Amino acid sequence: MSEQALSLVLALNTEIPDREAQINAAVKAAEAQFQPLFYELAWTDDPHMTIVPDSMVIKDIVIEGAKVTVTVDFSWSVFQACLIVENLAKNEAKLQFELAGDSLVMNQVFPPRWRYDN
Repeated sequence: MSEQALSLVLALNTEIPDREAQINAAVKAAEAQFQPLFYELAWTDDPHMTIVPDSMVIKDIVIEGAKVTVTVDFSWSVFQACLIVENLAKNEAKLQFELAGDSLVMNQVFPPRWRYDN
């Protein structure tokens, strides 16, 4: 099992005057691209677990020089067909970016999934 990575380059809309608003718009527009990372963060080893589409909420943006941290909430669910019940849960993630001109660059590496029965 090897490490997995998520590499993204998000263009900032320079027509928006505020840098924080540019970052907010770029991250929100790329929500679907974060699905693999969210899935890894929320992974429950249940094959019915899914990330809830359009559930990402941006809570905070911190800009320190070229380093940008975007804190988001996202939801995931597990549908239990035998009970006809859907369990929803929320997670928080801190997305780390580098500012490169008018772009946000993310290179996120996460370890392989570990299972006790491997």
